[in-house]
Amino acid sequence: MQKIVTLYLTALIFIIPEILLSQTSYDETAVPRIDGKIEHSEWRDAKVLDRFYVTIPKTTENYYDSTIVYIKQTNDALYMAFKYWPKGNVISKSLVRDRSTEEENEFFILLDMENKGQNGYFFSFSFLNNQRDAIIFNERNQSSEWDWVWECKSTIHSEAKNGKPGFIETEVKIPVEKMQNKNTKQIGVELQLFAYKPDGTSYWYSNDPNMELLSLKSTYKLDLVKPFKEKLALDVSISPFVVGTKFNDFKYRGAIGGDLYLGYEKHKLKGTVFTDQSTLEADPFRFSFYNRPIFLQEKRPFFSKDLDIYRSNINVFYTRAIDSIDYGVNYTFRSDKLKAGVIYVNEPKYNRVDSIEQSKSYFAARPTFVFPGFNAGATFLYMKNKVTDVEEKVFSVDGKINLPSRFRFLPQYIRSYRNGIAGNAYSAYLYYEFDNTGGPYCDISYTRYDKDFNVSTAFTDFGNNYHSVFVSGGYNFRRNTTTFSDINVNAGYSSSKDLTSGFAYSEGVNASVYYKVNGWLSLNHFIEYNRPNNRDQNTGELIDKKHTNILMDNNLKILYGSHALYLGYYTGKYFGTFLKNPYATLDLSITNRLSLNLSYTYQELFDVKQTIYRAKLDYKIMDKLYLRSFFQKDTYNDLALWNTLLQYEFFAGSNAYFVINLEGPKLQNTRRYFKIGYEFTF
Repeated sequence: MQKIVTLYLTALIFIIPEILLSQTSYDETAVPRIDGKIEHSEWRDAKVLDRFYVTIPKTTENYYDSTIVYIKQTNDALYMAFKYWPKGNVISKSLVRDRSTEEENEFFILLDMENKGQNGYFFSFSFLNNQRDAIIFNERNQSSEWDWVWECKSTIHSEAKNGKPGFIETEVKIPVEKMQNKNTKQIGVELQLFAYKPDGTSYWYSNDPNMELLSLKSTYKLDLVKPFKEKLALDVSISPFVVGTKFNDFKYRGAIGGDLYLGYEKHKLKGTVFTDQSTLEADPFRFSFYNRPIFLQEKRPFFSKDLDIYRSNINVFYTRAIDSIDYGVNYTFRSDKLKAGVIYVNEPKYNRVDSIEQSKSYFAARPTFVFPGFNAGATFLYMKNKVTDVEEKVFSVDGKINLPSRFRFLPQYIRSYRNGIAGNAYSAYLYYEFDNTGGPYCDISYTRYDKDFNVSTAFTDFGNNYHSVFVSGGYNFRRNTTTFSDINVNAGYSSSKDLTSGFAYSEGVNASVYYKVNGWLSLNHFIEYNRPNNRDQNTGELIDKKHTNILMDNNLKILYGSHALYLGYYTGKYFGTFLKNPYATLDLSITNRLSLNLSYTYQELFDVKQTIYRAKLDYKIMDKLYLRSFFQKDTYNDLALWNTLLQYEFFAGSNAYFVINLEGPKLQNTRRYFKIGYEFTF
C-alpha cells in the first residue's frame, strides 16, 4: 500500500504541472521571463503542442525526440518554450549571430503573420543561444540579411548518455507589435526541428505533417486569444559614432559619422554619413577558374538588410561594385502586394581637397508587385562617374510565374545606356523546385548580353557580348536508413560563348553524386568534361581552337562530436597543363565560448604554385564581450592580413570596438581603430 501511495504521489508531481501548463485560460499578467527555465506559473495558460511528425526523410515511422512546446501570446509578443529530450548527439558550435553549419542542431520557428502562406519570417536558435533570422517572401524565398531583436535562452540540464536521453529547456520571446500586415484572428506557426538519432543519422520533424523545409506553403493555424496590438509603428533612432585611426608612423586621425533610421508602419528610411567599414570582416583570399569573377558577400548593413528588394535573375545591382559610401539614403516599402525600394549613394572623393565633381553617385529604384500565381518587378538604375565622365541608365523588367506542379518560370529583359549607347540583356529561367524530402529537380536557363550592354553594377561571368545556356537535372534520395540515408545525383550541360567570334569560354558536360555514408561521414564526387577555347593573355588572340579539360573534384566531410573535418582534391587536365588543387578545413568547437576554424588551399597550375592559409577564432569572453580574429596568407601574391576585433555590446545597436589590422607580406602595415557608437532611440 505504501508503494502504491508513493507511486501515486510521484505521478502527481510530474503530471500536475503539465495539466496546469495545458490550460487554455488566458492570463496576460504571467508574462514569462526568458531565462531558460520553464516555470509552470509562467506558462500555465499556454497552448501545448506535443504531437510531431517526421517529415525528412518521408517515413511512416513516428520516431522523434520527445518534445513539448508551449506557445503563449501577449498583445505585443509571441512566447514559446521548448522541453526537449534528445536521444542522440546535440551539435552546437556557432558563436556568431546569423551564422551556422549544416550539421548543427537548430530549431526553426516560422511565422506567417498575414496567414496567407506567402510572406513571413523564420527564427532559429541553437542550444548555445546563437540566433538566426530571415524574411520569407514568395512562399519560400529568403533574405537572411534581415535582422530582428528577439530573445532566446537555453539551459542544457543533461546530455544523452548510456541510453538515457538528455534534457534541454529553451524559452523564446518574439516581439510582433511592429511586424506588418498582421492577421487579427489567426496566424500560421510552424516548428521545424533538426535532430540526430543515437546511430548518428539526422532527421527533421515538425508539428505539421505536410511541412516543406523553410516554406510557408503549409503551416499550423494558431487561433489568437486576442488581436496583437497595432502599435503606431513609428521608430526613430540615431546612431552616431567616432572612429580613431592610427596607421604605422602617421599621427592619429579621427572621424565622425552616423546612421539615421526612420520607420513608420510599412515605410522605412535609412540615412548614413561617412559610413565606417573598419569593423567589417575582410574578404577571404580566393582564386577562380575559367577567369570567372569572384562574387563577394555584401557586409555593409546599409545595403545588406534590403538586398531582397533588388534581387532578380540577372543581378544588375551588385552593391559590392560600390567601393565605399560618403553618404546615402535608402527607402523601402513592404506590404503583402507591393515591395519597393529607392536608394541613393555617393562615393567619397578620391582626395578630400578635390572638388565635389571627383566622385561617383548611384541611384536605384525597384517596385515588385505580388499577384496570385506570379510576381512582376522593374528596376531603374542611374550612375554618374564624375571622374571619367561616364553616365549610365538602366531599365529592367522581370517576373516570376508559378506554373503547374512545382515548375517556376523567371523571364527578364534589361535595356542599358552608357553615354547614350544602348545595349540589351535577356534571361529566361525555368526550373522544377528542389524538394528536401526527396524527388526529382531540374533547371534550364538562357542568358544573353549584347556587345553594347554596359552596367557597372551588374555581376556577369564574362562581361558582355556573350550568351550562356545551362541545363541540369537530378534526383534527391532521402531514405530512412542508418547508412546512405542521403543520396543526390545530378548531371548537366553548360555553354558560354562570345556572340561575335563564337569563342567558347566554356562548353561541356558534368555529373556529380553526393552520399551520406553514415552519421559521421559524407562524400561528394564531381567530374567535368569541358571544351573551351583559349586566348593569349597579352594579345587576346585565339591560341588553340579547342582545349579538352577533364577535371574531377572529390571531397569528404567527417564529423566528430561538434567538430568537422573537410578534405578535398580538385585535379585534372586544364588548358594543356595538369591542375593540382588539394584543400582542407578543420572546424573546431573547443568550448561553448570558443571556436576555431583552420583552412588550407593549394593550387599548382602552369608556373603558379600558390598556397592560401586561413585561421579564424571566435571567443565569447563573457556576456556582451567578444573577441574575433582572422588571419590569412597568400604565398604566391605575397599577401598577408591579420584582422582582430574586440567588441563590447552595450545593447543591440550600441557597441564599442577596438580593431587592429595588420597587412603586407610580413604584416608590417599596421592599422589600429577605436570605434564607439551609441544608438539613441526615440
